[in-house]
Amino acid sequence: MSAGTGLPATTGAGTGVPTTITTGVRSAACRAWLAFLLPTEGTLSLDPTDPGNWTSGQPGVGRLVGTKYGIAASAHPGVDIANLTLDGAQAIAVHDYHDAIHGDLLPGPFAFMVSDAAFGSGPEVAAKQFQAMLGVPQDGDIGVEVTVPALLKQMAQPSRYGLASGMDDLLCEYASRRLLFESNLGIWSIDKGGWTRRLFHSVDIARSLPLEPGAP
Repeated sequence: MSAGTGLPATTGAGTGVPTTITTGVRSAACRAWLAFLLPTEGTLSLDPTDPGNWTSGQPGVGRLVGTKYGIAASAHPGVDIANLTLDGAQAIAVHDYHDAIHGDLLPGPFAFMVSDAAFGSGPEVAAKQFQAMLGVPQDGDIGVEVTVPALLKQMAQPSRYGLASGMDDLLCEYASRRLLFESNLGIWSIDKGGWTRRLFHSVDIARSLPLEPGAP
């Protein structure tokens, strides 16, 4: 999958993005997301039909640089994709996706889910989908004044569908919205079964994470 193409798959040296992170000091949700995300994406992909593998984002236009650990040439044309290490990919993922959606402000399950959506579709799309689900203004900026209070209020409600909690309703709803969005993308047919299973797996992992925002 290619980050920024609408489906999970930036910058690098000389761009101000750190090249390594210490995963031990990240939140449990962030560590779980990195473990879920990157190791499965570690093979360099040079599929010429994948828009994410081209620096222009269009097959046949620009340079075919590829995607590795989900870090795609289309979103990060300046990165040496072929030589990207796991540590470097983690640093990019945390900086550009988890931190961009203010993951440490969210309860663990939603930090995981929204970070993963940001990796696939971009932080603004992921945040606006989240805000639309909560019924708050869709400004693409998840903050403690509007979005987080609305989330906590809805999490505290009983499930409308006989699930364990209101949180479960929200996790399923967010995954459903992602699925509808992704299924309308032009590249959906490439691996629609794998991406659908991935969404189900993400909900299962998210439900196991600590609720406290930023919990270690």
